[in-house]
Amino acid sequence: MSSRMKLLLTTSLCLGPLTGFIAGRATAPNSADTGPVLEELARQRALLQSVLEATRAPSLQMRHASAPPTGSTVDAAWLRAELAQVLREELGNRAPTEPEDAQKKPPAPEPTPQNLAAFQEGTRVIDKAIAARRWTEEDASSLRKELGAMTPAQRDEVIQRLVVTLNTNTLEVRTMGAPF
Repeated sequence: MSSRMKLLLTTSLCLGPLTGFIAGRATAPNSADTGPVLEELARQRALLQSVLEATRAPSLQMRHASAPPTGSTVDAAWLRAELAQVLREELGNRAPTEPEDAQKKPPAPEPTPQNLAAFQEGTRVIDKAIAARRWTEEDASSLRKELGAMTPAQRDEVIQRLVVTLNTNTLEVRTMGAPF
């Protein structure tokens, strides 16, 4: 390596960090400007300390729990009794629910011939779109019209089939709004 190259390399290695240090010092904020920043950091530290103390403190439920029996092993009977007591307390705090008979829904009525025709037409619209590999405004309009005449179960089935087909990218969607 020539002496000029060595000199250039040595100079750049010395001047590079020195130039960076000087540029950093020149652009650093004044120490008088750091007062509000330091105050905010102190507030954040105090907030963090209070959160840490709150997480370390035992919860109200833990303070009311009875201590386990002494010994090196956990007593299964004691543990079952504690769990049963906690479950009873929690279930007692729940709002009363309706009786089981009121929760049962009446069976869905049998589909009428109009429902069946609408279901078949909706299925046909989806099949036609799959064959053409595109979903157009006309398809969406036809399906919307048929969905109104279907039972809720039929509607769910047709919509599920369409959504699964759309999610698998089988159809190219050419609608401006919602696909159905």
